[in-house]
Amino acid sequence: MLGGAGAVPCTTALSPVAFAAEGNAPETAEGDYNGDGVTDLIAGTPKASSSRGRVTVVPGGDEGPVGGARISLTQTSTGVPGVSESGDEWGAATAWGDLNGDGHADLVIGAPGEDDSSHKDRGAVTMLYGPTFRSGTDMQLSADFHYPGARFGSAVASGDFNADGKDDVFSVATGTGGSWAARLDPEHESGGSLTPGDTAIAFPDAASGDFNRDGYADVALTYRDQAGKGKLAWFRGGRSGLSRVGVLSVPGGRSVAVGDVNGNGYDDLVIGQPYTAESGAHAGGQVTVVPGTSTGPGSSGAKTVHQATSGVPGAAEAGDAMGWSVAAGDFNGDGYADVLTGAPNEDITRAEKNRKDAGTSLLLKGSASGLTGTGAKAFSQDEPGVPGSTETGDRLGSSVTLADLTGDGRADLAIGAEGEDAADGTILQLDSTGSTVPGSSGVYYGRTLLGTPAGAKLGQALTP
Repeated sequence: MLGGAGAVPCTTALSPVAFAAEGNAPETAEGDYNGDGVTDLIAGTPKASSSRGRVTVVPGGDEGPVGGARISLTQTSTGVPGVSESGDEWGAATAWGDLNGDGHADLVIGAPGEDDSSHKDRGAVTMLYGPTFRSGTDMQLSADFHYPGARFGSAVASGDFNADGKDDVFSVATGTGGSWAARLDPEHESGGSLTPGDTAIAFPDAASGDFNRDGYADVALTYRDQAGKGKLAWFRGGRSGLSRVGVLSVPGGRSVAVGDVNGNGYDDLVIGQPYTAESGAHAGGQVTVVPGTSTGPGSSGAKTVHQATSGVPGAAEAGDAMGWSVAAGDFNGDGYADVLTGAPNEDITRAEKNRKDAGTSLLLKGSASGLTGTGAKAFSQDEPGVPGSTETGDRLGSSVTLADLTGDGRADLAIGAEGEDAADGTILQLDSTGSTVPGSSGVYYGRTLLGTPAGAKLGQALTP
């Protein structure tokens, strides 16, 4: 499977351990596990319980995610494959996808620290079927891959790569030069190497969308290569599944999202580039949007926004890490996907005292000409009405989502602060109302409400 950089169709790339799927319906769901028409939230806490990991599913509702109806999952939960062990990091990467075509979104969960009987950090991917998440499938690397340190499941994504009406699974391993795998079903899989090197890549992130508008879901992957440089690869969907196209000339970063930022019907790539050394980013980090076209994403027409861009609040300062996290969605209903990005290392001064790495998030607007700084807005815990207060080490913006969590047709904001309260962490959710996002709409989802363990870094990973 991993002998070359292109796609290698195979039937043994991953070893699935199957459990009974739940239900059978023709409609697919996008991030809606309970079928109520509202997008639901996934909070991955891979550092929970000595890095055993945990996933918390919070259903969306008319007034935002319903914390009291949360579902908490670990590898000790009924029907979940595998054994919960220290260091598994279950929940390090998550995705929604309707894998069995029953109309309920299913969970895809990466556990890059999973060991087998003789190989440390081999990694694994768990797939759990909605709406109950009590059955599923466990994906493992095949025998032709170097198991020790593979860290399979470091990044995951889901989309209908072959347009058969059921979503498929994409996953990345970082060890031995990096590799990718795509699973259509237990008999149809593909995969390959990411680089020709033998040493590990780092910081992968993946997202799925239709970049060339051919009806097949594609995948974008960003990672840091062995030389410490950000790379951005894309994979094209087709009748036989997913195949690797190549690496774009636009540098990669630490995060990637998908949305139609310029409203032309093609999904665009949103790349978070927080560091100059990795991505050639402006001091303090930046976000770059690569437009989709009939031939796929290309560097022509790419637009970049940073804190020195006109209209963007704050000052561009080295180390802010703008672009650490990114998400795309239409918060104001104008037909253009907007971008929410985290800058978790932003220092904030209040009452003449500097709060180092307090963090902030920036909401950037989409337009017919692409991403713009005009009308941008910043959100920190010092903003009026935003729950909580800014503190050193909060790292607000460690994760972000921009999705319709209330069912009103507009994307709402959810922002993680993994360092809140001595690394207990929290999630702040802000509703979109018309063309604004009032801070007074904010809801604080901490460990008390969501039941996560102390020191779990709630807010480290959010989906969608």
